[in-house]
Amino acid sequence: MQNIWSFVAMEYYALVLNRTYVVSVSDREIRGKVCRGLTSVEGGIGFARAINQAMSVQGDLNDGNSYVDKGKLGRPSRADFSIRLSEVRSVSYNHRKKWGMGYYPHDGRVLIATPARTRELIILGRQSGQAIADRLTLMLSAPLMP
Repeated sequence: MQNIWSFVAMEYYALVLNRTYVVSVSDREIRGKVCRGLTSVEGGIGFARAINQAMSVQGDLNDGNSYVDKGKLGRPSRADFSIRLSEVRSVSYNHRKKWGMGYYPHDGRVLIATPARTRELIILGRQSGQAIADRLTLMLSAPLMP
């Protein structure tokens, strides 16, 4: 039986785009499932304001669930990812705020390094990036169950 836990995070993509994920962690892998489209802050005038408002998160910004669009979560995306824990070389936490996040509350970034790449996951809302990184690190040091 797998013990699965999750958190909500954003990853910048192609400089100005972003992807928001529900990241689920089991004793064998880390899976990221896209859970909303582009995210923007409200602002601008006229048409730009309408577009920005449509892309902004509504609700309690401290609650990670406010960033999840359940309709989007139910559809597969090419941006979804899966990392076997055995591929993870290191996990670290950077407490610094991510430039460009505007008024969205976030608790730094968790970096997951594999031989192929490093994912920088911005921890959204009132979640502890340090606690997430610590829990992932602990899982890496635990022996795999058969």
